[in-house]
Amino acid sequence: MTDLHLHMDAIDTLMFRDGRPFNQNDAGASIAFSVFPPFPPTVVGAVRAALWRGPLKGNWDAQKLGNGTNWQAKTDILNPLKFGPPLLLKNGEPVFPVPLHILEGTDEDGNKSLTRLIPDVERQSDLGAAKLPAPKKTALEKTALEGVKTIEDRWVNLAGMQRILDGRVTCRSDLIKRSKLWRTEPRVGIGINRDSRTTSDGQLYMASHVRMGDGVSLYVELAGWKDGFDKTLRPLAGEHRMAEIRGGTGITLPSLSGKIDEKWCAIALSPVVLDKKGAPIGLEQDKIISACLGKPVVIGGWDSQNKTPIPLRNCIPAGSVWFMDGSKPPAAIGLATEWGFGQILIGKW
Repeated sequence: MTDLHLHMDAIDTLMFRDGRPFNQNDAGASIAFSVFPPFPPTVVGAVRAALWRGPLKGNWDAQKLGNGTNWQAKTDILNPLKFGPPLLLKNGEPVFPVPLHILEGTDEDGNKSLTRLIPDVERQSDLGAAKLPAPKKTALEKTALEGVKTIEDRWVNLAGMQRILDGRVTCRSDLIKRSKLWRTEPRVGIGINRDSRTTSDGQLYMASHVRMGDGVSLYVELAGWKDGFDKTLRPLAGEHRMAEIRGGTGITLPSLSGKIDEKWCAIALSPVVLDKKGAPIGLEQDKIISACLGKPVVIGGWDSQNKTPIPLRNCIPAGSVWFMDGSKPPAAIGLATEWGFGQILIGKW
């Protein structure tokens, strides 16, 4: 049960730095790139700090906020808190990365068209016998699409995701250009010696900030908090960029229409943390028929208790899809799900 529905509105630009070093101190320039939407630990940290500074008046209570800040450590738990995935809202409705089994190509008339992948017949590959994903043929398709590729520069709206979960191909009109949701703004600065008030070699730096579009905000759900929450202005991520965090109405995520049959797919809403064997905990390994996985995203963080960086770890990105045959769908998959990782939607294939 969700206790808080939190909306985050940027005051100006925001900066969510990736895991690359930002302190090379070389003769050139240090560069920091922003990732967006932010990874779950960033949002969790901002919310817990807001709860600590707000309702708890600066008094840390591990019984209410958990006892750790390292999402990779088994001993650092959030009990009783449990976070949902950080979601992007456009005019109050959620938008999603286009699932990786939805592709775009060109038909025989030269028009852009969408198709979806499903597991094909078993074939021999360098991995052995495998049912690799292949475009699903429909009665309306005369020939296969050409130049088929993943959709990286657009997101899909609520209606489009509902069609995808129901085993259909979404409409191109349901896709939203990424530039309508956010833009990156490069910034250039130079470090100043505090004693001499002058510059020196190796102090030039560049950083990319994120400016969210009109009507765009971040959203996260929180369970396990009973003390209420007042609207507050708090830093969110790097360079102490500010955001207004407020309680509000909840959103309705799309769900599969009708009964779930034996053939279902899990679509990741947030990055998935695999175990040491490379398996997504929660999915029965012998029931996974195939998958469409994106390039790994590298996620680390900052352990504010021990004042040390959290090691970088490869994770499966949001939008990845696992095709299943049998078994019962889980609520989430992978590790650190209480931090907002591994949240999924269930659809047909």
